[in-house]
Amino acid sequence: MDEARPTDARRRLLNAANPRGGWGERAGVPSRAEPTALACLALAGETSAEAPLALAARWLAARQGPDGAVTAAEALPGVAWATPHALLAWRSLGVDREAQKRAARCLLARSGAVSEADAVVGHDQSLIGWSWVEGTHSWVEPTAWAILALASTGDRGHPRVEQGLALILDRSIPTGGWNYGNRTVFGRALRPHPGPTGLALLALAHLGGPTPPAVTKAICYLKDVLPATRAGGSLAWGVMGLKAWGAAPPESPRWLATALDDSDHPDQVSRKAALLLASAQDPLARFGLKAGNAPR
Repeated sequence: MDEARPTDARRRLLNAANPRGGWGERAGVPSRAEPTALACLALAGETSAEAPLALAARWLAARQGPDGAVTAAEALPGVAWATPHALLAWRSLGVDREAQKRAARCLLARSGAVSEADAVVGHDQSLIGWSWVEGTHSWVEPTAWAILALASTGDRGHPRVEQGLALILDRSIPTGGWNYGNRTVFGRALRPHPGPTGLALLALAHLGGPTPPAVTKAICYLKDVLPATRAGGSLAWGVMGLKAWGAAPPESPRWLATALDDSDHPDQVSRKAALLLASAQDPLARFGLKAGNAPR
């Protein structure tokens, strides 16, 4: 990849930081937890970013409540799905150890709601993962984020993490990949998407043991769709998911560079941060994973 591309993208991302700390979804809007944490993950280790990253870490800490939950945005009190994002950001920056411990305890204390089995959805509704909003059903993405965060703090063997991994496997689309929450509805298989599929593969890299068929199918799905994927966030998480299993094609840096160059796309912070993170030399280390977790 042309080094000038990520350098320019890093500069634009740094310029989008708010002077009082954190990042909004674009320059000039109030900071929110998810883009702030993603920017921290993307820029961790950058000497030129030390000051804004320190401010961002403190901004995230100020969003943490007594129970360890990190509020997604000031306008959304009690909505704490960004807690694992913040935990991973603090760990990547090597700061706020007490905040990390509170966030981990919060994640272990919170869970998605269990539902009675019905004929509408095709997944096991008794499995407990994590939800976007407390007291609602478990979804693939918040469950994957919680697994990544807890595994990074040494809780990989916790029963909640084990059940979260089981939930993700249960939600895999029969033909390969993951949708956002369901595998089938009213007996019809849903379509997979690259973003949640990449996140699911990242989380499942903590499984250990033989490679499940769901992982093999998901890798085939991503290799098929990513060359034509233009949505930056979907492309970035898809590539990181492939990297977690040692399956990223040699062309993937070019895909990322093209997405970073896409001048027609709005300069959205979460998208740019995810692309920079995926373009980093070792993005998996930010999630406590080793590079090239080849299928076993």
